[in-house]
Amino acid sequence: MATGETEATARDELPDVEHLIPTPAPEQARGEARIFHALITAYGRHRPTLTGGPFGIRSLTPRTDELVVRIAPAQMDRWIDALAHRPGGTGVAGLRWAGLREGIALTLPGMRLLLADISETDWRAALGRRSADQSSLMPHWIPQFRGEPEYAAAQDAELAALADHLCATLRRIRLLDALTRISGHVHLFTTRHHGSLHLIEACEATPTVLPLWTSRSVPLALWPAGPIPAPGPADPRAAVLDLLTEIEPARAPSGTADHPAAHALCHIAGLTTDPLLVQAAEHALDVATRVLADPAHASVYAAGGWAGSCRTYPEGTVHGSNPCLPPGAEAVTDLPEETLQRLGQHFSSRLSDTSLADLASAGREELVHLLDWALAVATRPANRPDWTRDRTDGTLQHTQPLPDHDGTLTLTATTTGVYRVSLDALGLSDLADEDDTVEWEGEAAPSQSAAVLLAEHAAIEAAVCLPFQREHRKQRLLLPAAVSADPTIRSVIAGADYVLGFFTFASVLGRLHERVCSTQGVADGHWRSDPPPDGPATLTALISDWCALPSPHHGEAANTATVDSPTYLRHLAAHRAALDPFVTRYLAAADTLPGARTFEERHLAAFAALRTTDLSALARTEIRPVGERLLHLVRSMPQDPAQLTAWYEHHLDQA
Repeated sequence: MATGETEATARDELPDVEHLIPTPAPEQARGEARIFHALITAYGRHRPTLTGGPFGIRSLTPRTDELVVRIAPAQMDRWIDALAHRPGGTGVAGLRWAGLREGIALTLPGMRLLLADISETDWRAALGRRSADQSSLMPHWIPQFRGEPEYAAAQDAELAALADHLCATLRRIRLLDALTRISGHVHLFTTRHHGSLHLIEACEATPTVLPLWTSRSVPLALWPAGPIPAPGPADPRAAVLDLLTEIEPARAPSGTADHPAAHALCHIAGLTTDPLLVQAAEHALDVATRVLADPAHASVYAAGGWAGSCRTYPEGTVHGSNPCLPPGAEAVTDLPEETLQRLGQHFSSRLSDTSLADLASAGREELVHLLDWALAVATRPANRPDWTRDRTDGTLQHTQPLPDHDGTLTLTATTTGVYRVSLDALGLSDLADEDDTVEWEGEAAPSQSAAVLLAEHAAIEAAVCLPFQREHRKQRLLLPAAVSADPTIRSVIAGADYVLGFFTFASVLGRLHERVCSTQGVADGHWRSDPPPDGPATLTALISDWCALPSPHHGEAANTATVDSPTYLRHLAAHRAALDPFVTRYLAAADTLPGARTFEERHLAAFAALRTTDLSALARTEIRPVGERLLHLVRSMPQDPAQLTAWYEHHLDQA
């Protein structure tokens, strides 16, 4: 799941390693981080189906002293372009290569990465094609160039705080696969926030700073081990007291109180200070102390701390419906059944109808909940915003200018635990109806202290969200992407976050037939401006509105262009959306009929266009695989629109 290896290869490696994914030596990790960062920079946003895997990687075998990587042969030139360093440019300064029987060894001081199954003949030919002899990607016997050590040291320094995280992600690169199922893209990049460098994943066109192993809730055995932060393991007891004293001083326990840290944790987690809950909090703090001191769980400190996982509360609101179990979950719930049942009784509204097993389960959930918050508080980054308190209602707020765009990042945390993270004063035309504001995240936390933690973490992502953000009414990107002058259906699909495929399209057609009386032709505009506000007028506009595809504004050239025209394709490309070739053919033919027409009339025109088209040739304009099942669905489309729903349901029954 993490490496893409065959089971036989993985089993051959397992007897010699302490961890399932071996932790590399420090110099090995730093070198891998530099190589991975160069790949991230060079590849950018890309489709792994077109590159043979994320960054061209089919599989890899991690070892303590080297990393064996198997790349798609067609990606050799692209890797050379990514790694070759020229003074002042990207790449990896100081990188050398050597031809071995197993493949090509890429080396830095203390690091070795083996490109398996690549012959020296093929490698030299690729180097020649890419003019790599003018870069630092030289044979191993070539001494360092003048200035090369300085460039290498600068690259090391830039990635120093993120090196372990980058290396760990590279060694688990195939965990990205599941994150590409919606948009089809791999998209990683680095960004700075409050002086710290972070790795952002935006494969599903929603930036998140959560580490892959956390966002995917993988087993702890696949998590990276690593060095404890330089200041030493965090003390969760001191951390919860410090946070509560800073954010809610009136709720901080007195110096003479028994179990002050446990009382503080209960408040932060939104629980009462019943003696049984205080005892549970003490237990959670004990487990958190052991977790934070264990190198096997050092990655809880990464990516803005464990508050990122706590942002999955309430369930399903932010990153998905399956919060990642924290390290130590087994230990914190390892209590007698009677104790777990007593703890669960505090959270059951109908004790008489609740089984003992359910009570014990509720008790386990609350112990994990307490452990989550203990870890979140203790891993709060040192570089964090300054909060200002409103003297009237106690609300905390922080504002700062956005680093790369006009506008302001605003964080708010109320005394009731509601937090809000927004981008304000952006000056973007499509936000005129939304007060010129994008709310990146706004949720309820169990306390004001917890709200501060979650808002600080969400702000890491909010600062980079604008290129991915869409306005709600027409699903247009707030910052449209750059597009070529002559896009094709194929190129638009390659760059799209979302492609409306014919299967989904077919499921909508029957419902449209039942609800749409007539639509106008494209010459009169996809969206009409009267009466205000503007509304969808063509079949394309109705489909786009229904399926959350970006629509043109009244007055734009695309508003009177058919979907297969360069003008409309540029509109789709600018907003990173696409229609598959079969949907494109249907809608282009349907909308070409001028004037007001019934759905039946437009469907007949579209049906005729598909029936007279060479569907196999049309399929070749699609970059994704086109199966016979899809072609059968297109070929079997009924001429009578009244049969569309039955046609689609029959197709589902046969699947």
